[in-house]
Amino acid sequence: MAPAPNRRVEVLRSATLREEVHRAVLPGGLQVYVCPKPGFAKRYASCSTHYGSIDSEFTAPGEAERRRVPDGIAHFLEHTLFETPRGNVSDLFARNGAYSNAATSFNTTSYLFSSSQRFYENLALLLWFVENPAFDPAKVEKEKGIIAEEIRMYQDDPGWVGYLGLLESLFANHPLRIDIAGSEESIRKIDVEALDRCYRTFYSRSNMILFVIGDLDPAEVYDFVEKNSKGGDAAETGGGAASGRAAVSRYYPKEPGEPARPEFRREMEVALPKIIVGFKEVDIPAEGKAFLERELVTEFMLDYLFGRGSDGFQRFYEEQLILDDFSASFHSSAGVGYAAIGGETPRPQELRAAIGEEIARARGGSIPLEDFRRQKRKFMGSFIRHFNSLEYIAGNYTYFRFHGVDLFEAIDALEAIRKEDVEARLDSLFDPARSATSLVVPKS
Repeated sequence: MAPAPNRRVEVLRSATLREEVHRAVLPGGLQVYVCPKPGFAKRYASCSTHYGSIDSEFTAPGEAERRRVPDGIAHFLEHTLFETPRGNVSDLFARNGAYSNAATSFNTTSYLFSSSQRFYENLALLLWFVENPAFDPAKVEKEKGIIAEEIRMYQDDPGWVGYLGLLESLFANHPLRIDIAGSEESIRKIDVEALDRCYRTFYSRSNMILFVIGDLDPAEVYDFVEKNSKGGDAAETGGGAASGRAAVSRYYPKEPGEPARPEFRREMEVALPKIIVGFKEVDIPAEGKAFLERELVTEFMLDYLFGRGSDGFQRFYEEQLILDDFSASFHSSAGVGYAAIGGETPRPQELRAAIGEEIARARGGSIPLEDFRRQKRKFMGSFIRHFNSLEYIAGNYTYFRFHGVDLFEAIDALEAIRKEDVEARLDSLFDPARSATSLVVPKS
């Protein structure tokens, strides 16, 4: 199918990955990405907005007033969109033979489905319910009870309690320390007016990305989206069409370098203690090439130190300090970041000491060149294998696009990682003065 007149389609390719993505900016600034996967039976689509739980203070495009909305409203809005005049969206997708879901993170909200049949019917449904919210006051009040119950459920989840306890310990002011769902008190303040304001501010087409992947013709997808979505209007035009962001000013409080407190501890009904050791960073790149490189080098370094094939993991396992859930990861958002290392353990204090010793050993010496090369081959192999997953490609492509870079750039950035980069990252991230610990232990 030939491209529509005046539609500019950019084709992004990775020779190493043998993948390509077609990109077009449709009326109103909506970025649509199509990744053709010939021969795949399953098709997958996600519609995402660059709006998450940390975006609670902002100035909307065309306005001068700086607004503060209740914590948890991004997650509340996600729930509200699923309730439509036609019924619950999950039921509507199920009738079409599709799986559907949605998720709110610290900085994005995504709505998605996968299906092997009736794909375009499901795509029309996705576009319709995301673009046509129904803010019924009675349903909003009812949703408060549902989300309050969800909040209470997570407060009984040891894994989530420990994770949130770490964030509250690391960050004194930044909204990363606040539960994505908010609190029972904060959601009581949410009303139709606040939901409508946040929707109009952050669900503009120029702040959103539609990613479609499967055995599909990109031109056919673009034609379908143009015919089955609202398209641009006067309110949608303006800044952000090229970058995928509306001209929203977002505000985050200044965060000190030191943790808010050294330790969080909670007794719960658990069989074994769970410990997470965290390291905090502030004033780090929020987007662009510097953001991508920091993410990749940090994940590389954490996998080298604590991944399943690492000496550290094997030593902890042989000493029966850890179970299979032990992990190490790095997350960053809006100029701050943190590493989290830990899992269930019968001896939490010994594991905390062992993690510290492993870090001190690595910071105090040089990484053997052959170990570095072996880790690099392993890390790149794992990265490439992820491209067998439609969900991985869609989720990560969208994530990096919202941060101003292309996922395909990651393979070149991985190739360019040097031993010296990893050693420097070891020194910069693992500052003991910026560390905090979260402990969930069995009730006495």
